[in-house]
Amino acid sequence: MAEGVSGRVEDQLPPLVSPALQLRDLWLRLGREVILRGVNLDVMVGEGVTLLGENGAGKTTLLRLLASGLRPTRGEGRVMGFDLRDSRAVRDHIHLMPVDAGLYPDLSCAENLDFALKMHGQTGDVAAALRRVTLEAAANRRVRFLSAGMRKRLALARAHLLARPLTLVDEPFANLDTAGRGLVLELLGELRAGGVTLLIAAHEPELARQVAPRALRLAAGVLHET
Repeated sequence: MAEGVSGRVEDQLPPLVSPALQLRDLWLRLGREVILRGVNLDVMVGEGVTLLGENGAGKTTLLRLLASGLRPTRGEGRVMGFDLRDSRAVRDHIHLMPVDAGLYPDLSCAENLDFALKMHGQTGDVAAALRRVTLEAAANRRVRFLSAGMRKRLALARAHLLARPLTLVDEPFANLDTAGRGLVLELLGELRAGGVTLLIAAHEPELARQVAPRALRLAAGVLHET
């Protein structure tokens, strides 16, 4: 297991033959707009999937739904064996890294990671996680004073530290230079090597598919294999 990751991911995961995600005829309506239309999906434990689609196609909305931030209008879904509508159970097995990083701006880098560990009842080496993303010098700096690229790296450190069985990542390569993108590939690759299931929404398929080779495309609310 890579430095900074808490515990053994294998101890949190069901057998490798189990599905991490199962969606059946899943629909989502927000107000008058239909966002998802009859989505069917099977993703096995340990698999890496890249989610493609134009801006506004619903990729972020699908990730939020899988993280139990939204409830489906109709249809069925299971996440790591738990009913999608059982938000508490789902959240115990999933981590969402949103495009805006989802950090607490008035907490320092180290405090953000400490808080994430406490929220999930985990322990881990925060200092090592910060070193892994070259943020050790900013450990005590408040997030509101970080650049967009530094916030992205801190969010990546949090995902790597938590190593939840199912990790959803929204636009991990945005606001990063070539070195930063390389670091994203390295850390996400380490998560997959440890048995974590990855679902990555990205506009850079040539990068994302290096760690998540199966590709799906969301268009007009319908999910297709590519």
